[in-house]
Amino acid sequence: MESLWEDPTLMQIYDGESAFPNSSTIISLPKADQWFYLDIETRAPIGHPIHLHGYDFFILSQGQGAWDGSPRTENPPRRDTAMLPRKAHLVIAFQADNPGAWLMHCHIGWHTTEGLALQFVERADEVVSTIDYGLLQDTCDSWITDDGLHAIEQEDSGV
Repeated sequence: MESLWEDPTLMQIYDGESAFPNSSTIISLPKADQWFYLDIETRAPIGHPIHLHGYDFFILSQGQGAWDGSPRTENPPRRDTAMLPRKAHLVIAFQADNPGAWLMHCHIGWHTTEGLALQFVERADEVVSTIDYGLLQDTCDSWITDDGLHAIEQEDSGV
């Protein structure tokens, strides 16, 4: 994932964008209260604490190797961060009941810097009315001014 510092996701939503750049790694959740399931797998010999903003999620499966397809549905643990073990899988589920633009990322800083992150945009049409455009525009203008003064180069995901 690479966030666009010069055109953040909330500004794109406010401007009515519906086709986000692939580099923004956005998964759209357009339907109210639909359930979303995500199987995250790694073959790398290092684990990842996966964190999701805006939601708590249920852990349906977590363990070594690839997921075998059988979820834990009776009283699954509920978290906002869970460990993706090394050479393992983590299967999560959450209900799309919180319109917004939400980040999911590895809590190890340099892993996120390398792009281990994605965004969920839930019900973008409902988000526009919640955005304080003046505040958002002031923040963007401040960034543009600061970038102009210091010629900041984006070298990572931007998260």
